[in-house]
Amino acid sequence: MAITRAQAEILANRYNDRRINNQITMEQRIQKVYSLIPEIAELDREISSLSVHAAKKALLGDPSFKDRLKEEIASISERKRVLLLANGFSMDYLDEIFTCPDCRDTGYIQGKPCHCLKEELVKLLYSRSELKEILERENFDTFDYDLYSENDIDETTGISSAENIETVVDHCHYFINYFDQSFENLLFYGRAGTGKTFLINCIAKELIEKSYSVVYLSAVQFFDLLADYSFDRDHHSLYSQIGIDEFLTCDLLIIDDLGTEMTNSFTDSALFDCLNERLIHQKSTIISTNLSLQELQERYEERIFSRTAGNYTLLKIFGDDIRIKKNYSL
Repeated sequence: MAITRAQAEILANRYNDRRINNQITMEQRIQKVYSLIPEIAELDREISSLSVHAAKKALLGDPSFKDRLKEEIASISERKRVLLLANGFSMDYLDEIFTCPDCRDTGYIQGKPCHCLKEELVKLLYSRSELKEILERENFDTFDYDLYSENDIDETTGISSAENIETVVDHCHYFINYFDQSFENLLFYGRAGTGKTFLINCIAKELIEKSYSVVYLSAVQFFDLLADYSFDRDHHSLYSQIGIDEFLTCDLLIIDDLGTEMTNSFTDSALFDCLNERLIHQKSTIISTNLSLQELQERYEERIFSRTAGNYTLLKIFGDDIRIKKNYSL
């Protein structure tokens, strides 16, 4: 579960807020019970007095009172529970309050992330990726194989678009299932409207729900942000909260619609540096483009094409324009 420093601080603050809010609730409960059942306030003072007495004994080298203290406190606690029940409260009304009793609101159990911490991270990743509403619509559960035809045959391979998409989807599942065991990058290419972005959304949803950090940007947004950081421009974009380090350290970087940006020496250099850095540190990247492999080679520097062609699994998607097909079916 790799997270950035900023994400770690956000999660730490959330857990601190949990503890503070639960402590406030606890104090309110105590005051309520004390006002309605003064005997319980007296019993708590008795427990405090016994604890102080036991501590003094221990400092004097006499630990004998320790076992008796446990018995006394257990007896007093039982009397408190009886009083609570008799006055319409639950027996555990004055027990410590934890949002997650398993980790006692620390986020960890024996040094390992608690299930609640993983759930909080998923919520955080969804909010940062701006994908939540999209991924509720576009995921493997809503993926429609019927949009790809057996009659649409690729001239080079002789494979139909229906056969091809099954192979592509199978590889997407492989990529997800072995994400933490093998390093792989994906390049989805093919003309517009064939479902590349939909499949990327499917992958993003699965990995976010496994608590991996995903940064998802269109090519235009990606290069705009790199320009902001490179030229120290003011950040006013919705995505300006994403730090430059997150491009390099997130578990998965997604660059959608590569080729829609204005290309120049800066974009070529920035793209190469980012892709190369992620390759060096074995951080996975997914790129989608409407360009053919030949068009990619012609548009970008040779070193960029070499990085992608040599280090990315190339997944061609072809078939009818799905958006048009869906509109006709309405």
